[in-house]
Amino acid sequence: MAKVLCVDWDERVSARVAESLSDAGHQCVLETRGDRACDAVLRHSPDVVVMEVMLPGICGFEVCRRIRADRTLYTLPVVLVSSMDSDEEVRHGLAQGADDYIPKPFEPGLLVSRLQAVLAGVNGLREPEPMTGLAGHRLTKYEIHHRICVRKPFALACLELANLVQFGRAAGETARMKTLRHAADLMRKCGVALGDPDFLCAHMGAGHFVALLAPENANRYCGLIFKAWQDGQEALYKSLGVAHAIRQFEMGGGLPGGIPPVQTLVYCTGNRSVIGSSAQECFEILGDIRSHARNTGAGIYCDRRTR
Repeated sequence: MAKVLCVDWDERVSARVAESLSDAGHQCVLETRGDRACDAVLRHSPDVVVMEVMLPGICGFEVCRRIRADRTLYTLPVVLVSSMDSDEEVRHGLAQGADDYIPKPFEPGLLVSRLQAVLAGVNGLREPEPMTGLAGHRLTKYEIHHRICVRKPFALACLELANLVQFGRAAGETARMKTLRHAADLMRKCGVALGDPDFLCAHMGAGHFVALLAPENANRYCGLIFKAWQDGQEALYKSLGVAHAIRQFEMGGGLPGGIPPVQTLVYCTGNRSVIGSSAQECFEILGDIRSHARNTGAGIYCDRRTR
């Protein structure tokens, strides 16, 4: 059972939502004004907030931004609901830090299922990922939203093991997992070397790792992580028992029987102004840099926002 704070100016809608959530086993607390929503969060300590966008006092977008800016609340899930259902409005709502955006009118069952999906996504949010020991993708996105909302400049660096799938198929699942753990250890150790109090590294899934850090440390960190990977490759492959197969692959031009070495890309963007940006925009910029990097080859790619 979850405690849900429902914020909606229309008490009839709130009553129907509360009934549906109660039938699904959840407890619902009601509020009607946006300017009282944050106080209600502090008073009731809900597990999730379901909130109308158009509210008396302040709008749901602003309430969401205030939640993401508060260091004690910034990981609280927020689901926005609204009759403003254009793609632009949905995108804007998610850019404010909302976990989901449901257009009105909606079926009660849809709200319950979407709410449960959001709650499942934050289960164990602060626990390190078992395989890598790093933070997960959802906590990282909350952290980005928090830094944007408090207007704290940051850089976002990515280490990608570009052909991890092909390497895993040839070398085996155990080798793939050990390679992931090796990359995670390098990300963590290089971050410690910076002495950056705001450093956070995370595994985003597959062969993708990201680090949040101060913009002035971005270029140095990218250099450290790329060099650490290059310097440690031989020892890694020996420990995996695939060094000979990798040499065979390199000498034979990819002939059968060899194993392709892991190709690494390091790319980075920064956010110094942080005004009018979102976590999604940050990852879209990284995606553009990644496309260029994959077409160019292994190396370090940093855009001007880190300078």
